[in-house]
Amino acid sequence: MSNKFIDGIKHVIIEDDDPKPEGQTQTHPQPQPHTEAAPVVAVPVAPASTDSGAYQTMSRQPMSEETEHCYQRILAKTNFEATQVFATIHKYLDPLAAIPSLDERTKFKTAVVQAKAQEGLSQEKILATFDGLKVALQNEQESFAASAEATKQREITDRQKKVQDVTDAIAQKQKEIAQLQQRLSEVTTELVAAQGKIQRAESQFTIAAQRRALEIDQEKAKYLSLLQG
Repeated sequence: MSNKFIDGIKHVIIEDDDPKPEGQTQTHPQPQPHTEAAPVVAVPVAPASTDSGAYQTMSRQPMSEETEHCYQRILAKTNFEATQVFATIHKYLDPLAAIPSLDERTKFKTAVVQAKAQEGLSQEKILATFDGLKVALQNEQESFAASAEATKQREITDRQKKVQDVTDAIAQKQKEIAQLQQRLSEVTTELVAAQGKIQRAESQFTIAAQRRALEIDQEKAKYLSLLQG
């Protein structure tokens, strides 16, 4: 069933041949929860004429496969064809399809009159059903918004925090590395100084030892000469 048919239902109801007296305020009851009936296979009905300009049907934009899937999920929870009101209307409308002399508008209004007489189906109940569908759609939007926010918190915000934590850890490690590099430079300087000091000491000791060895040899030669003289 197309959106044009649903809009046509509203159009026909609003332009009922038996309007309320002028000045009388029509009160629409608050949408009541309704039990979704099993899907009803409806006989295609031509949309009501739009010549009066009473309503406009939004042109359907091309949707991606993912968007279409999302739309179908929303439609399943806000489908007028799945309501008891729709089933009640078609209970009386479908048999009229066999009467070709009646136009679609007359068939519909006749079905509504019969449904009102037999089951108490009123204009208010029909319009309230659409109000209920809008409430259901709003609930779906709010539910999705809450779910999206929770997903964002779980999938994005938490990961952003983890990224920041890792970034901070890297910065801390880089600071520690810089401190270690500074300490390495200091220790290297100390090492070079110590090595130079030891090398100088070894060199000085070697020179002193060689000098003393030469002096001992000279003294030995002196006393050897005295002993032999």
